[in-house]
Amino acid sequence: MSNSGLGKALIVDDEKTNRLVLKSLLVKQGYQTIEATNGREAIDLFHQENPSIIFMDVMMPVLDGYEATRQIKAASANHFVPIIFLTAMSDEEALAQCIEAGGDDFLVKPYDKLILQSKIRSMQRIAVLNREVQGMYSMIHREQEIAESVFINAIQSSNIENPHIRQVVRPAGIFSGDMVLSAYSPSRDLFFLTGDFTGHGLLAALGAMPVSEVFRAMTTKGFSPEEILTGINKKLKSMLPVGMFFGAQLVVVNHDLEHVRVFNAGMPDVIIVDGESGQIRHRLASTGLPLGVDAGIDPKEMLQYAPISPNDKILMHSDGLTEARNSRDEEFGGARLLESITNAPGDRIFDQVFEDLDRFCGHITTQADDVTLVEITCVHDVLPEIEVHDYIKPSTHLIGDRGEWKLSMRFHGSRLRETNPVPILVSYLMEMEELEAERQSLFTVMTELYVNALDHGVLGLDSSLKTDPDGFETYFQTRESRLSSLDSGYVIFNLSVEQESTRRSILLRIEDSGKGFDYGNHSPENGGDTALSGRGIMLIQDLCESLEYHGKGNIAIARFSWNTS
Repeated sequence: MSNSGLGKALIVDDEKTNRLVLKSLLVKQGYQTIEATNGREAIDLFHQENPSIIFMDVMMPVLDGYEATRQIKAASANHFVPIIFLTAMSDEEALAQCIEAGGDDFLVKPYDKLILQSKIRSMQRIAVLNREVQGMYSMIHREQEIAESVFINAIQSSNIENPHIRQVVRPAGIFSGDMVLSAYSPSRDLFFLTGDFTGHGLLAALGAMPVSEVFRAMTTKGFSPEEILTGINKKLKSMLPVGMFFGAQLVVVNHDLEHVRVFNAGMPDVIIVDGESGQIRHRLASTGLPLGVDAGIDPKEMLQYAPISPNDKILMHSDGLTEARNSRDEEFGGARLLESITNAPGDRIFDQVFEDLDRFCGHITTQADDVTLVEITCVHDVLPEIEVHDYIKPSTHLIGDRGEWKLSMRFHGSRLRETNPVPILVSYLMEMEELEAERQSLFTVMTELYVNALDHGVLGLDSSLKTDPDGFETYFQTRESRLSSLDSGYVIFNLSVEQESTRRSILLRIEDSGKGFDYGNHSPENGGDTALSGRGIMLIQDLCESLEYHGKGNIAIARFSWNTS
């Protein structure tokens, strides 16, 4: 038998006789042997010679066998190097101490050839199994890395890239149970969703796929945030196992940077920081259950409004941030987070939070939960530019004469509470006229007309209330109150598509049951106490060929045209 057939055996014993006896037995088993007289030498030889098995005495000068074993096991990481303790002790407490130090077995002096042989074979079997497990683990790890790459591309690659939006997700494992999704609606509102599934890792990450699909499909089509959350909740309730749920924060930044709508379902506070003073203006706490718990959840009950000003910052985070721990097992906590935000310069809040968090955690780099932080700076560049329709430029819609058609829909009383007709009508127009390139413009026009008809016509709200923060809150509280009890009134949509030579037009006629306004003496540039928002009228005029009011001001007729050749 070759003396190097089984690799190297490291014998660690301060007694030369003991080393000679064990060396003789090991050489006969097929090992090449190396020797150390204390624990320190053993550690050095371990790094230099890479032994395949170690026989460790307990009581030695310089460094005993217990400490040497701890250090060797720590250095070997996932590579299994069996350590068999050499001891003359036979009491259970001493033997237990050997195992606690990291030993894999023990050999009682004086050595018995047959027992030594059986222990070596046992360690060899364990080493083979360990290599097989490590091989499978490496394969699984590689597959998870590939899956993570696919997961990230599928979930996050479509997120908005904008220098005024900063986000970090630090997963506790390969896969994260936290997720961030962002998209623009056709009306140019910014929708931003942060979420946290129960636990973390692959199981939690699997739920992110359907959430992403529902979020992107419904946001792109212009559905309301309430409808989007209802769709996500319905999907998760049907697929998640009992005990698993999805905490979510949905923030919708209005396209005119006037306000945000916040839906917080089982997540930490959404924080809004004043752009001028750097102080916290609003903390919007959770007002509903996490998604996937109750099939009958009503997102309208979670809705919170907050006014915003230029340069304000919106912060969203998962509980993994505040629950991150240091070496003393202390939590970073909400108080430290608020202190970090308040003390940071206005342009360094995001960086300051992570600097303070990393300083607090110290060398603890692996946390028990995923850590997510998002910062949105409220400036106009965070939103997409409006695409003003040009009626002179050649159109890409070379479709010729598709014929004329009309559509009429009437929404009455409580149906106005339950249905947002704009996404339905726009989708119908897209299908009938193949106007995908004009979706944003059409959606914006119809949304402005419908909101004016509903808010200022049917509900009788005065837009001048929104000129200051207190009035702003009053406006939306009044809106929700009137809408929730609405049982009368109507909004009628009449759509006529006409063909004229090489041009087609959509004539949008929207009528409401409100008292109207004196449109003959109304100037949109001045705004004022009127039934319509001045900015909204000006935007519609920019996007449409014409805008007229009829009746008592409760009928708006807009013409949207495009070339067909």
